[in-house]
Amino acid sequence: MFKKATKSQIKIRLALSGASGSGKTYSALAIAQHLGDSIALIDTEHGSASRYADRFTFDTCELKDHHPAKYIEAIKAAESAGYEVIIIDSLSHAWFSELELAGKGFDGWKNVRPLERKLIDAMIGSSSHIIATMRSKTEWIMEEYSAKDGKTKQAPKKIGTAPIQSSGIEYEFDLAGELDYNHILTISKSRCPELSDKTFLNPGKDIADTLKAWIGQPQPAPPWKTWKSEEDAIIWASQQLPDWDLEEIRTEFSELKASNGKKAPAWVDRVMHLKERF
Repeated sequence: MFKKATKSQIKIRLALSGASGSGKTYSALAIAQHLGDSIALIDTEHGSASRYADRFTFDTCELKDHHPAKYIEAIKAAESAGYEVIIIDSLSHAWFSELELAGKGFDGWKNVRPLERKLIDAMIGSSSHIIATMRSKTEWIMEEYSAKDGKTKQAPKKIGTAPIQSSGIEYEFDLAGELDYNHILTISKSRCPELSDKTFLNPGKDIADTLKAWIGQPQPAPPWKTWKSEEDAIIWASQQLPDWDLEEIRTEFSELKASNGKKAPAWVDRVMHLKERF
């Protein structure tokens, strides 16, 4: 009846919330590309994710009907196609649809709640990693700052607050975080101890690698294990940065300082950063 618990079959459930312009879609793709080799993106934002088609490799499905059943249908289709990562961008449109279905009275929710639960179960039970973005409510606050004349002044600042979704939705995920307008992700809820209460500027590979280690997913050998010379490092970098001239890459390599006495790991980090940036 019982068997030893393992994490070998765990799939990641990640929620990213933030106001418009905080970088939810970009961050979801930046994390997803290091979480799996194939990405399916369910787009409810009028094809906006396709603007990043030159930065990331992914397939997209534009969902114009936001009924929860349509989300479930798209998730199941992506699973059947064998995608390793499914991005739902955004889950908030399902909530808008649920509000319309429920109407103004409380009686309407008795039919809508089961639909909502089925969608949540489809995400939790998926055979793929799931990354869901959610819009946050936008508010303005007055923030103090030091002016050039030395006086303390105030200026309005736009911030994102609670996600536009049913209360407590973040507890359905392994990891949940909020993005601000500086593209800083603050982890608010995590089942992965290594990520609890952490912040990340332009989240991507760092989060994905930590999550893969947490679920026990085998990590590939670092590329420098096969290098025998500096030229091997340059050739590897040229494969990662096909639009770069070899001399540009050599200049980057020569100017890079070693980290903790080791240049190869620092070079890989630098190249991957450039790859995500350009």
